[in-house]
Amino acid sequence: MSHSETTASADPSSAWFSVRRGILNLLSLLAIVIVGLSLSSSWFQPPPQTQLDLLQTDLALQASRTLDDPRYQDLARALLGQDVFKVAQNRYQQTADNYTERLKRLKRLARLTPAGESEAASPELAQSPEVDPALLASMQDLQTELDALWLRLGLLYAYQEDLEAAQQQWQQIIDLERPVELESSQKGAARVLQGLWGTPRRILPEAEVQIRNHLDGWFEAVALQQLYRLQQRSDSLNALNQQQEKLALAALFRLAVVGGIPVLGALLGLMLLLGWLGWSLWRKRPLLGPAWEVPWPGIGAQAVLTGWFLGFIALNALVPRLYIIILGLGARQLSPWQQAVALFLTYNSGALLGAGLLYRLLHAYPGWQRVLQVRLWGPWLLWGLCGYWVALPLVVLAAALSQLLLPQAGGGNPILPLLLDSHGWGARLVFLAVVSVCAPVFEEVLFRGFWLPTLSRYLPMGAAIVLSAFTFALAHLNLSDLLPLTMLGVVLGVVYSHSRNLLAPILLHSLWNTGSLVTLLVLGGAR
Repeated sequence: MSHSETTASADPSSAWFSVRRGILNLLSLLAIVIVGLSLSSSWFQPPPQTQLDLLQTDLALQASRTLDDPRYQDLARALLGQDVFKVAQNRYQQTADNYTERLKRLKRLARLTPAGESEAASPELAQSPEVDPALLASMQDLQTELDALWLRLGLLYAYQEDLEAAQQQWQQIIDLERPVELESSQKGAARVLQGLWGTPRRILPEAEVQIRNHLDGWFEAVALQQLYRLQQRSDSLNALNQQQEKLALAALFRLAVVGGIPVLGALLGLMLLLGWLGWSLWRKRPLLGPAWEVPWPGIGAQAVLTGWFLGFIALNALVPRLYIIILGLGARQLSPWQQAVALFLTYNSGALLGAGLLYRLLHAYPGWQRVLQVRLWGPWLLWGLCGYWVALPLVVLAAALSQLLLPQAGGGNPILPLLLDSHGWGARLVFLAVVSVCAPVFEEVLFRGFWLPTLSRYLPMGAAIVLSAFTFALAHLNLSDLLPLTMLGVVLGVVYSHSRNLLAPILLHSLWNTGSLVTLLVLGGAR
């Protein structure tokens, strides 16, 4: 934006200004509609916390052998409790019920199960012109995840000698009335498990292959143990038991890391928060920093945010498709490494777009450097580290409140399933670059360096921090993270308002994302 354009835009009587402002308002309204639709569609997706809870449950099951080991018994009881299998069964059952309800909602949305009628689905599902392909894909993915839950839940029942309940879980996967489009690849594994625990016992062909292909961790071990007993393969059974003893100890260590470090960090953060509040009140220091003197107009900030968001949505659809076309593969044929590269290209194309829009606006206003400050010297390191510890208990509290208010809210970080499916460090390093470097740098420049000071020009500082944090959370487009990310954004805003240095919130944001990524890798060790 040049100086002449700035002068023209400052004249409210200008016809061209009115036209541009009207177009901008329409585009902003379009962005708000897209946000609303994305939030509503995330309602049908499994929440990320559910997946994390199941990963932690899998770790607990893997570590359950240590309950009988006198060397680790006390630690195991403290981490696992006394009835780890009943707890795991209840958690898997609740998750399966949750997924079943979500699938029913999707079917009603697709007009396959009208409200008030039974859930009898038509076998001509794909032939129905009313079924949207994207909706059908969502149903297929959810059905696949639900079948995986039923497969594992049946093993939990079988392990506790409730064979009738186990058979019922597996029978749901083999349901003959299910539409062809929702058929599960896990049907063969379900039949194998029905045979292993049936009356009489039966060993189907390729039983071991089916078990290894569709199960993992503790569940795979339980199924293989039953198979080896029936086949009287004592050597294989002994080798499996020895392997499971080593894995149980490793799982116990992972649980100690995942459970212990965050608790200690939250306690430290709570003490830091109370200490800082007490010191500020005693010394009569303001809890928030002063507002910024912002040289650019509010309409310029509206244009940047709207242009970035709509451009990012378009690039998010376009870049992966171009990448797939160049590779000559289908979307489901991409390896974890290729998916990581696609994510890297997609995110950074959006970040470059945002940087370009910011530059176009800011270079016309001398003095913008005093707002978006980056200084290597100063207490930014202390603000970033302490802010991270303080954010831990506050975000945990916000997440608990979110589950209380929105128990069925879904969505979540799309990196989660990609990271869990990745096994090589090449893909993981790319994910690390995106979440720990690219995202913190760009998002803090946009939301804390640019948007927060803009809001402080028109609103009280507290309201500006909360609104900028809410905007930051909305940009992630999922309901389940809305409250936790808003709380994180508030902490980031407070840190920036005091430090006046973008390096402080960038460090905090990077630590937060890196901690989440490491936790996923540790939990993923159960599989």
